[in-house]
Amino acid sequence: MFESERRSAVRERVLTLAHDDERVVAAAVVGSLARGEGDRWSDLDLSFGLADGVSRTEVLDEWESALRAEFGAVALFDLPSGAFVYRVLLIPGGLQVDLSVAPASRFGPRGPEFQLLFGDAVHAEEEGVLRSADEMFGYAAHHAVRARVAIERGRMLQAEQWLGGLRAEVVALACRRHGLQDWQARGAHLLPDDAQARLSATLARSLESAELRRALGAAIDALCVEGAEAGIAGAVSDELRRLGAARDPGE
Repeated sequence: MFESERRSAVRERVLTLAHDDERVVAAAVVGSLARGEGDRWSDLDLSFGLADGVSRTEVLDEWESALRAEFGAVALFDLPSGAFVYRVLLIPGGLQVDLSVAPASRFGPRGPEFQLLFGDAVHAEEEGVLRSADEMFGYAAHHAVRARVAIERGRMLQAEQWLGGLRAEVVALACRRHGLQDWQARGAHLLPDDAQARLSATLARSLESAELRRALGAAIDALCVEGAEAGIAGAVSDELRRLGAARDPGE
């Protein structure tokens, strides 16, 4: 894995590119490093405001070319999100670099992890729609049904895939309830011990039918707990628990 000095060198190079580029009018560190809570494995996340009318992809293309020549960076993908375009780069040693750019009139924090380095930021409401707990619970219930069907069909890899989707929704619900970041399980390590134990039980240790059924039952139990805490489970909880039983009630 990369050393922190390598990340610092890439950071300084990107910021130099930004300072020397008259099209760039603002810059910020985002992600865990913006809070000073990063560790030696943290990604590098930098965000920039561009003069209105400047092509976002043109700036990213030029910076990618410089980082490829100096650090061997490889572009993984671009992610448009509202006014921002995110370019995700991978540098040898496993260093992920996320560069995001937006017009200056739309540049600002999209969450609490934002440290302005220079220029101005627009403090507008976060773009995008936050998923409701009801929606998260609904998706989780759907995934539970599909996992059970896949088990019954003997499609164990597919069942594990659905089980993973179910677990992700339950983790998100738990994080939301405890006031933690619910995106990509970023707050999961801060969950109380009882919640972490409940979620750990949802991990399938093999693709054997009995183990997948056990993990599915544990995931449904965890989902019902979160649903009850959020006041959204209702009558579906009993049906879900029957679905997660070790054997079909009709067998």
